[in-house]
Amino acid sequence: MVKDGIRLKDFISFFKSIKVKLICYFILMTTLPILIVSSTAYNSGKKALNEGVIEKLTTISDLKKTQLSNWLQERIVDIGVLSTNKSLEVSFSNLLYLRKAFRSIDKMKESEIGGVYCNRLSEYLHQLKRKFIYCDEISIIDVENGEIVISTNESNVGLADGDYRYYLNVLENHSMPFKDIHYSKYTKRIGMTFFGIMKRTDPITLEETEVINGIVVIRVNTNDTIGPLIGEWPGMGETGETLLVRREGNQLVFLNNMRHLDENTALSMSIPVRSFVPESFILDPREEGIMDTFDYRGKDVLLAFRYIPHMKWGLMVKQDASEAFKPIMELKNQVITLAVTSVLIIVIIVFILAYGITQPILQLVQGANAIGKGKLGYRISINSQDEVGVLALEFNKMAEKLEESYAGLEQKIQERTVQLKESEEKYRESINLANDAIFTLEIDSAQIIDSNKKAEELLGYSKYELGKKKIWEIIPEYDREKTKQLWMMINKRGSGMLDNVDCQHIDGRLVPTSISASVIEYGKKKTIQWICRDITERKRMELQLIQAERLAAVGELAAGVAHEVNNPLGGLQNFVKMMKKEPENISQNLEFLDLMSEGLKRIEVIVKHLMTFSRPYATHMSNHSLNEIVENSLRFVDHRIKEQNIRLDKILSPGLPEIYGDADNISQVIINIIVNALDSMSDGGNLILETGYCDSQPLSIQVKIADTGSGIREEIINKIFNPFFTTKEMGSGLGLAISKRIVDDHNGNIMVKSKVSEGTTFYVCLPVRKATTIT
Repeated sequence: MVKDGIRLKDFISFFKSIKVKLICYFILMTTLPILIVSSTAYNSGKKALNEGVIEKLTTISDLKKTQLSNWLQERIVDIGVLSTNKSLEVSFSNLLYLRKAFRSIDKMKESEIGGVYCNRLSEYLHQLKRKFIYCDEISIIDVENGEIVISTNESNVGLADGDYRYYLNVLENHSMPFKDIHYSKYTKRIGMTFFGIMKRTDPITLEETEVINGIVVIRVNTNDTIGPLIGEWPGMGETGETLLVRREGNQLVFLNNMRHLDENTALSMSIPVRSFVPESFILDPREEGIMDTFDYRGKDVLLAFRYIPHMKWGLMVKQDASEAFKPIMELKNQVITLAVTSVLIIVIIVFILAYGITQPILQLVQGANAIGKGKLGYRISINSQDEVGVLALEFNKMAEKLEESYAGLEQKIQERTVQLKESEEKYRESINLANDAIFTLEIDSAQIIDSNKKAEELLGYSKYELGKKKIWEIIPEYDREKTKQLWMMINKRGSGMLDNVDCQHIDGRLVPTSISASVIEYGKKKTIQWICRDITERKRMELQLIQAERLAAVGELAAGVAHEVNNPLGGLQNFVKMMKKEPENISQNLEFLDLMSEGLKRIEVIVKHLMTFSRPYATHMSNHSLNEIVENSLRFVDHRIKEQNIRLDKILSPGLPEIYGDADNISQVIINIIVNALDSMSDGGNLILETGYCDSQPLSIQVKIADTGSGIREEIINKIFNPFFTTKEMGSGLGLAISKRIVDDHNGNIMVKSKVSEGTTFYVCLPVRKATTIT
């Protein structure tokens, strides 16, 4: 009896659970009739639907096969028409003739006639490309070496097409003139390449010869052409898809992008043959049909397969079985009608039970709202023994613990707030006491939003006045551009530095600074911290160091002068002694007088060069064209160039900005270098003068002077700018030293590269704006 009583009590306790009550009622009232009706309706409807789906996929697969074959045939016709285009053949024949006359395509383009031919043919190819809207690129290849001579994609011109021998073999064997779907390194896309031969054609008679001189190539992006062609079809729904595959060994390689995967799946995804389609479907083109299988996602699909013999491609049209049989849902409406009747009965029963279930739940909701509003002392009075009663008990315990923890948390928050405030005050004080000017900038606009005391002292503005400026507005005009470039670099990289930038004080004086800046994040807001360090003292030390170096150079110069002057002076003393011994020997004395005159002239030349090198000279600084200075300098040495049979190559770049300097002094530098070049080419040679932008020095342009003379030995190339260093018999050794001084005074740079027996090249870089100097 006791055991029976315990079991009855457990049984009654089990049914106090809300979850058990609801599950029992719903299973009893709904499951049995719904299962009976659904099973009967589904089996009868699926048979009829299956026949309709098979017919649809079969029709679509046949249609897509026909469209794909037609598209391929149209492209073959297009390449045939293009390869026999008389205008294209004539233009390419002329251009290829010019190409053979130049070392490179770039040299050909630089010539006048080459540039005209290239531009005309390129424009014509672009017109053709606009007609062939399906193509990415039209190129013509030199048949001898595979070089891309002309193309609608300028970046490919001059490259070698590694497939050109493959193109020739295909065309010689009269095979289909295209390369199967592949990744093209020339278009950086997946596609097909169609090609045809171009024969040499007489430009006057337009008669075509049998000589093949080029291959015309059309590169087609299959993702944008074949993809839309086969990818869309009526009734494809959300899961319908057309796949183009190619067999490679035991793998099926997908040739188009998957609808349900990433876009870049063409050629990058493959699966084993037997895991998708029966092997006979791929091996035998006669095996075409429809089947129920699993696709690459592991989904159950209906799939129709067709074979394309020209390319040995497999065309698959598929749709998820779940969507294909979607009309079965209409049948389910009948089941829903029956289910609604059952639900109405269930609602009545649930409504009777609702009051007893929902009342305690509403009390729990009210308690939760009270706790959410901060009334942590609120408690729920529910005494039932079901899950709701247990939940109310646990809720009250949670409220008690929450009330206790909240009191401690509030105190911790107050303490933490005080600590954060102290930390922020210390940080701000350290910024204000910093010895460098510190600015905080808006990251998007470079607007100054904060600054320290050192910034106000450095520039003379108040913090309020600085807050109205952008950071480059405190910089002189000539340094603003590189300051803006630094700001853009910081936005990209997060930090950056810039040395020797002037800041302008409110009274107009300039302060040299070094800038260090980086992106900082406070909370969720990003700003730029811009630090300017005053380098006036460093500049003064640099000037002292330069002065010390100049004094050392003066000592070295004095030693050179003594050596150069002592030699002719010693000769003069010997001649005077010998004349005193034999005053009556008139013929000997006349000879000695001539030699003494030559020695005195030697001393005079050395003294003149020394004065030119050492004494200050007046400069007349203004804006000048470097090309005009080069032209004027050549007039002084033109007679020597002609006398020595020197070939002059003059390449003066148009549109160069003007330099700021003394035209006469810069001309002297160019003449000195040209004279040295002519001295090194006594038996003739080439002299090249070229102007352009300087690679080694920003905001500068350069003149390049190159010769094919004897060159300079490696061990002495670092000495050629030293005073009195010369390799000439009668040279003073001051020409290049004076030239370097002139270039340095213009804040420019002079560099030299040389190789014995191959020649020497000088680069003279000059700034295009007035440089800031400190005196």
